[in-house]
Amino acid sequence: MERLKLEAILSEQARTRAILDQVTRKFFESRRRFQQDLGETLSGSELQFEALRGQGVDATRISLRRRLAELDRHRAAQMQQFLKARQTREILENLRHRKLEVYRMEQSRREQQELDDLFLMRAGMSADNDEEE
Repeated sequence: MERLKLEAILSEQARTRAILDQVTRKFFESRRRFQQDLGETLSGSELQFEALRGQGVDATRISLRRRLAELDRHRAAQMQQFLKARQTREILENLRHRKLEVYRMEQSRREQQELDDLFLMRAGMSADNDEEE
């Protein structure tokens, strides 16, 4: 479960980075076209619109970077939870493995004891039969 939470955070980080890259790329493409158009006659409203658009893009990029920083903090915290859960799982698996080995050894001893008892009983019965003859 902790791994799934971590994967969800990593996925959200990847999506956010992709959006940030796309916004940045489109902004610079638009800015390049605008600068090419500067050689032509532009109205004041077009210049004002470009400035406002640039501010909007900057605000979006800042927001996306903040979201990435927040996601990075969540990722680091979730990574700790994941590692802790994995360590706990490994400890429990090792304990279960040890208990299983102890059980198998005890079972083997019991089986050997039963075989020894059976052998002794047969040996005792054989000795009794030899005495009767």
